[in-house]
Amino acid sequence: MSQSKRRVTKLKLLANFFENIDIISIYIKTDIIHNLFQENKALDYSKLELFHLQYTDSLIELLTKIKRQKESDMLAVINEIDVNNRYVVNFEERRVDSFETDRKMYSGIFSQHLANLYKDLTEERFTIDWNNVLYFNKKYATEFYREADEELLKSGPLPSYHYQDYEIERKLLGRLNIQNFKVRFVCGYLIGRNEYELFKIFQSDDHFIFNVEEKKMYLIDEQLEKLDISENQSNQTTIINQLKKKNEYLEQTMNEKKRTLPAEVESVLKDYLRNLENMDIMSKIFDFNEETNILRAMLNLNLNN
Repeated sequence: MSQSKRRVTKLKLLANFFENIDIISIYIKTDIIHNLFQENKALDYSKLELFHLQYTDSLIELLTKIKRQKESDMLAVINEIDVNNRYVVNFEERRVDSFETDRKMYSGIFSQHLANLYKDLTEERFTIDWNNVLYFNKKYATEFYREADEELLKSGPLPSYHYQDYEIERKLLGRLNIQNFKVRFVCGYLIGRNEYELFKIFQSDDHFIFNVEEKKMYLIDEQLEKLDISENQSNQTTIINQLKKKNEYLEQTMNEKKRTLPAEVESVLKDYLRNLENMDIMSKIFDFNEETNILRAMLNLNLNN
């Protein structure tokens, strides 16, 4: 009986692994047969051993082989999930969390820079340091600035003021003056090595581009609706979100594949279950009318209830 119990336990573990209704039903019926012999000492245990040899052992061997193959496939998926999780954890530990705060501070710094530029132009002097505003793209462009159609960001020759090596469109400077040079950094673009920054003038619908590479600032209007002007997101964050979604997908498909059996195995299981439910076969196994009637009653239990 102890050997029979070990077989039933193995079958239960396999049923729990596959979560297949037919395997679960087979386990329940096999456990009923085991309990019938356990509770009726007058029954011949050799009949139970014969039953296991003819049915249970072959089924356990088949399902164990399939389980090993699935575990091997699952291990590869689990390893991929683990690698993805390690990347996510490592990045989140070193992620730059200051971008949003710095973006707001940069808007104020750039506003003051423009006010100083205007003052220098009116007084015909050159005192400002461009590094006061160039620090931002150097720190964040690679990770946060997005790609775009560069033609939408460029501008042809425009009437401009020249300050050191930089140019600022005359119309832009006039509109900045009206709003006291208050601007908000909207987002940045990175095309190859060329960096562009989009600003919005306070209390207006006016936007302008700071072309870092060409050292120019100019208004942008019609092209704006064709650009993505949402707040910049870390490209590493995008990758992390993709990895998390991929892991969710891998875990879902892994569980689905674990439960999926080849069609021929499904067919064998259904035949196996029908044999267990076939009272003629059970009669030959037990050879006792009284016990067979008991077993018939037990096997006819409504398992759905």
